[in-house]
Amino acid sequence: MPDAAIIVPSFNRPEQLRRCLAALVRQDHPSYEVIVVDDGSATPLGPVCEDFAPMVRCIRQSNSGPAGARNRGAASTKAAFIAFTDDDCIPRPDWLRALQAAHSGQASRLVGGRVENGLPGDRYAAASQSLCDFLYDHFGARSGDMPFFTSNNMALGRAEFERLGGFDQTFPLAAAEDREFGLRWRERGGVNHYAADAVIDHYHTMTLRKFWRQHSNYGAGAHHLHRVLTARGSDQPRREPLRFYLDLLTWPIRQKGITGLGQAALMALSQAAMVNGFARAARRTG
Repeated sequence: MPDAAIIVPSFNRPEQLRRCLAALVRQDHPSYEVIVVDDGSATPLGPVCEDFAPMVRCIRQSNSGPAGARNRGAASTKAAFIAFTDDDCIPRPDWLRALQAAHSGQASRLVGGRVENGLPGDRYAAASQSLCDFLYDHFGARSGDMPFFTSNNMALGRAEFERLGGFDQTFPLAAAEDREFGLRWRERGGVNHYAADAVIDHYHTMTLRKFWRQHSNYGAGAHHLHRVLTARGSDQPRREPLRFYLDLLTWPIRQKGITGLGQAALMALSQAAMVNGFARAARRTG
């Protein structure tokens, strides 16, 4: 039985998955397995996984979204430690070892690593990563105050994951389900621990249309998150103060000077897209 398992949900991205698996089978960890959950891809992903057997195995299911796929992968392993990443990510060779070292067997600890943009020439991907970097800085990832970690780079004990109930499968998209998980973890006494040396490179090619759609989906996810938190009587804040948005919009300029103006404009566009997604979700749900 392996000590650790890496769970990778995947849907209709065979080439991205192949690159991800090529990195995952080179982890410098002594005992682990990789579980790909094919979430109903039009062309089954099993043949891609077979090229990396026996370290990699594939589970195929009807499409249920990334939260359901991650839960299915976690339920299929007996490893005591589980880590999550996405098929468009390339974890560095010491990634899994660094996550497990940061966890250090502490049941109360949820560990999140560092995400780097693998496409610096893609201005939309760079702006999306800049937004993520801002959130990690603003909420205090390094000081231990981070309320959540992105699901493409997080890990914890499998038993604790099961006790918490896994990811909330009512989130249909890759949008806010990781935030809900992190908030629920902390509400039940868990600690969110940042491991800056556990690094993945994120290769998410984007266009203006994809950028708008992604952040609009984030807005829809935020709306669903508000509904979930309200339903369970959570005292988590529903909205950030105005200062948060001012800091967000000026973050690229503070990091890069005048060269960050383009990213700042895209950060503003991302917030417009989120408002659009939030409003559309609100109209759909009444």
